[in-house]
Amino acid sequence: MTFTPVKLGDRDKVIANIEANANRGHFNDKVEIHDPVLNLDQQHEVLKTYLALRQTHRYQWRGAEARSMMNVAANMAAADMKVRGAENLTNISWPAIITCNHFSPIDSLLVRSALKQPDLAIVVELTNLKMSGMLGFLMTYADTIPISDSIEYMGHEFISLLKQALSHQQSILIYPEREMWFNYRKPRPAERGAYYYAVKLNVPIVSCFVSMVDAPTKNDPHGIDFTFHILPPIFPDQQSGTPREVADKMRRIDEQQKMTAYEAAYKRPFRPAFENQDIAGHYG
Repeated sequence: MTFTPVKLGDRDKVIANIEANANRGHFNDKVEIHDPVLNLDQQHEVLKTYLALRQTHRYQWRGAEARSMMNVAANMAAADMKVRGAENLTNISWPAIITCNHFSPIDSLLVRSALKQPDLAIVVELTNLKMSGMLGFLMTYADTIPISDSIEYMGHEFISLLKQALSHQQSILIYPEREMWFNYRKPRPAERGAYYYAVKLNVPIVSCFVSMVDAPTKNDPHGIDFTFHILPPIFPDQQSGTPREVADKMRRIDEQQKMTAYEAAYKRPFRPAFENQDIAGHYG
């Protein structure tokens, strides 16, 4: 059932944004309405602080605390979750880059639990580091790797952080859909990043998709049952073209696998346009 460690307001407005963006074909656009916005100078300041913090003992021991909290939360969030396709992990040599549809603040917990990755690293939007309270603590210390509009950071420090995680045997969750679309059932077009880094770092893509069934209860009218689908892994064929061509091929395969998983799970054809049943959780 749904486990939400944060309160989410204004869902009607967010769902309206999802519908509008889906119908315009803007599937990677932001739909949440209260996310902070940082200009490039502000991003550089946040990154400077974050990268300095990573070098401290404080970061190490608080990171261990945050990781422990994430694993406890993962056990709670995934308590009733079904997992399908575990046999697809037979030929995987960890660590890997993991891709999954992005529909909830807690979906990384489902990934952590289903794939048994207690040290999972997660690529997040830099603005998440500006969150307050417990969520801000976890976004800072729980093995997160921020992305930024800074070309210099993305070309140097970001790749170094990815390499560091992999060298510590940490798999990395990258959301190719980029923005979270609340309880959105359909897979969305993937951006190239996850696949580019899989090629550059020569690690496989572990392709995943989460389907959702409404399961309202008296205490939770928006309850959901999750099924986690582990799809066939996608390996970088370094000999089949340029890195860009190989990454694009991997991206297309992943998109198709997720669409096929969607159609099998919901027993209906995939259509890009917004439909009333696209939002799980019995809203509206």
